[in-house]
Amino acid sequence: MRRLRLSRLLAMACLLLAACLLHGTAIAADTGRVLRLADAPTYDLSAHADFLEDDTGGLTIDEIRQPAQQARFRPVPVSGPGANFGLTRSAIWLRVRLDAPAGPDTRWLLELGYPPLDRVELWSPDEGFGLHRQIGGDLQPYASRVVPHRNHVFPVTLPPATTTTLYLRIASQGTVSAPLRLWRPAALWQADQREYAALSLYFGLLVGLLLYNLLLYLSVRDTAYLVYVLFVAGMGTAQAALTGIGLQFLWTEHIWWNSVSPPAGMCAAAIFAMQFARSFLASRQTMPTVDKLLLALIVGWVVALGTALLLPYIVSSILVTVLAPLAVLVLVSAGVVGMRRGLGGAREFMAAWSVLLIGVFSLFLHNTGQVPSNAVTSNALLIGSALEMVLLSFALGNRINVARRFKEQAQARIAAEQAMVQTLSTSQQRLRTLLDERETILDTSIVGIAFLTPQGRFKWANRAMMDIFGATEASLVESMEPYYLSREQYLEVGGGVAQAVSRGEVYANELQMQRSDGTRIWVSLAGRSVSRHDLAQGTVWVIMDITRRKELEAALQRTSSEREAILNNAVVGIVLSVRRRHEWVNEKFARMLGYPREELIGRTSDYIHPDRESWDRFGVEARAALVATNGYTCERQIRRADGSLFWAEMGGSCIKPNDPDSGVIWTLLDITGRKKSEAEMREALEQQKALNELRSRFVAMTSHEFRTPLAAIRSAEELLRHYGDRMDHADRVETLDSIASGVDRMSKMLDRVLLIGRADAEMLDCQPGDLDLRALCRIMVEEARIQHPESHCEVVASFSAGVGRGRFDEKLLRHIFGNLLSNAIKYSPAGGQVRFNVIREETATVFEVGDQGIGIPADEVPHLFGSFHRASNVGAIPGTGLGLAIVKNAVDAHGGTIEVTSVVGEGTTFVVRIPHVG
Repeated sequence: MRRLRLSRLLAMACLLLAACLLHGTAIAADTGRVLRLADAPTYDLSAHADFLEDDTGGLTIDEIRQPAQQARFRPVPVSGPGANFGLTRSAIWLRVRLDAPAGPDTRWLLELGYPPLDRVELWSPDEGFGLHRQIGGDLQPYASRVVPHRNHVFPVTLPPATTTTLYLRIASQGTVSAPLRLWRPAALWQADQREYAALSLYFGLLVGLLLYNLLLYLSVRDTAYLVYVLFVAGMGTAQAALTGIGLQFLWTEHIWWNSVSPPAGMCAAAIFAMQFARSFLASRQTMPTVDKLLLALIVGWVVALGTALLLPYIVSSILVTVLAPLAVLVLVSAGVVGMRRGLGGAREFMAAWSVLLIGVFSLFLHNTGQVPSNAVTSNALLIGSALEMVLLSFALGNRINVARRFKEQAQARIAAEQAMVQTLSTSQQRLRTLLDERETILDTSIVGIAFLTPQGRFKWANRAMMDIFGATEASLVESMEPYYLSREQYLEVGGGVAQAVSRGEVYANELQMQRSDGTRIWVSLAGRSVSRHDLAQGTVWVIMDITRRKELEAALQRTSSEREAILNNAVVGIVLSVRRRHEWVNEKFARMLGYPREELIGRTSDYIHPDRESWDRFGVEARAALVATNGYTCERQIRRADGSLFWAEMGGSCIKPNDPDSGVIWTLLDITGRKKSEAEMREALEQQKALNELRSRFVAMTSHEFRTPLAAIRSAEELLRHYGDRMDHADRVETLDSIASGVDRMSKMLDRVLLIGRADAEMLDCQPGDLDLRALCRIMVEEARIQHPESHCEVVASFSAGVGRGRFDEKLLRHIFGNLLSNAIKYSPAGGQVRFNVIREETATVFEVGDQGIGIPADEVPHLFGSFHRASNVGAIPGTGLGLAIVKNAVDAHGGTIEVTSVVGEGTTFVVRIPHVG
């Protein structure tokens, strides 16, 4: 007995089926026909196999290995994962040549992934250089399989670094398909996890649908659900056999049933599918012709079921192949007819069988060898049947919903009719009560309401209307004209009303009218037509007495004008700022900034700040203070329209407490004069401080500098007094010279102090005269050498071309360069060279005095020319701190400049530039 290999349907069928057909039956190119194995875990052997068709089925392995038969082998036509030879009674021989890699692992598994094959034989080399035969197929007991698997799996050993030839013989009365693959054992088990998971989902779906609809049948007792359950059971039986799951897990020992279960399951499923269509669509009543076709098909499928159980496999295979597409076509046609007639669930019914029709068509092409065996065609029925059963389940669910909806609609219709009777019985009384309530509301309203005819006559007016005009119901005139101040006003308002009414708009106005006693009042008047399309229905008016409001507005206007005048005449600038935008400013603020007042209103406040950054920073600081304390005060520079800046004291407070977003009132007071006075006061204080410091330094200096010569004089005086008569002439002269030297030193120091005083009092005059500059400079160099006889410095003077006679103040030059040369020698205790360079330029004479002494700290250079200032690194070297101050004043008196560069420990250079005179 044989099993039918029925293809499994693709759910998205049409496009993918077309892709399968276009993929065609391409023939694999012969690229040596030897597959070289490497490190991959699996190889598709179909593309590398050769085949031979044995029409008689009598060839043996020894005959196949003969050269004549070897020459008959041709490359396998491959498309998809395996070759498909269709329905054939021939035996198919496959030859695969494999070149195994070098290595210790020679174990492989050969998988033939098509369970419903009757007999499969594999010849592979054994250890004695012979051939080892393995037999498989669905006609063999499952327990005899070497590898327990739903597909046909054979273990093979491939010697390393050797070309091995495998022969495979396949014979089956059904479709012969050979998706051949070589696996490493571990890789096959990993791939099985995915395949068994997919099959578990499919059969789990079938079991769920079966149990769910069985419970529905037990609940509603509708035979359509029972027929559907039997249909699902038949389909599940067929698929279990086709996928190999049935033989592996369900009927392992029942070889006969495994052989007949695919066609038997398909026939049972088709029989119950036809009966389900008849029951679901009620075809006997709604479509008699289609019902007859369904009955005929049921008879055909019953015959096919009998042949599957009793006759050879090929008979049932042909019957199933022919009946399947016809059955699905009839079912789809029945669904189309049901949709056109509006039957509930007909759309889902047609969709389900349309999907199955595509699957059956794919099955037909697969079984006849017209399409390749690939993932689409080999699983089409599996996927398509699952979708078909789900859609049919939806159709049954929709049937329940339709029945429930019909029941609910009927109940709702009955309830609506009962409610309508009750509503009609009370509607007239409710309407009468509603009209009375509305008339009461209108009559007691606080606004006047009137209904006028198209001619402007009163048709109805409420009590508030009569109170506004001081009328009673008896004295109310027919027209509103007497309540206007003049006929012209009455006609003017009437014209406006007519235009608004003609456009279907509301007329609204505020105007003065008069009461019945002649008292004038302000009213707000609004009216519109009852119907825009039928002006003959009249107009409705609402009138409010707004006299009090008008009086308050006038008083507010007067108060606002007074406050505006007060604020505009304030002595400080006042601004109302909302979200940093000036909503109002007074005249004083506009004059302070030099802008027209109108130009400032509505502008953001950034224009009053020096730059955008300061505006942003002010906003952050001010907002934080306003939120925290409701106030902020600061002194800032404000920018005028001409770009100039002035100092202002700003104070702000929120309109709503601690909420700057509600608005901030700012006042600005010009404090430029005060700031100027403060600056002058600070400057005076600084000058006084400097003067006090100068006085202190002068006292300290004089006390130090005078003490030394005075001590020498006192000592010499005591020597002369007590020992003068015993001293020889030379000792007396030396003592007198020391007295003279001390007096001379104090005299020079006093001269320097006086000179500084004259310079500070701007009494240091420059009186240039003609002199020989070269000779004067040599004299000053020589005087500097004599002044410091103990120094080891070498004083070198150099003159550029053109240095000779010129107009200079000799006295000032001596002050300048006498001090600079003396300092250069004095502050070079280790010796070195002192340079005095004189260079004549076009507009000035440049004097350079440089040494290799102790240098001046960089941070003290800016204070170098201050009176009584001495560098911090002078140590015990004597000095008054007045020399460089005298130099600076003398240079300034000459109209020149002085620059200094110094490096501590390397020396100092002064550059004096004196412009030429006359």
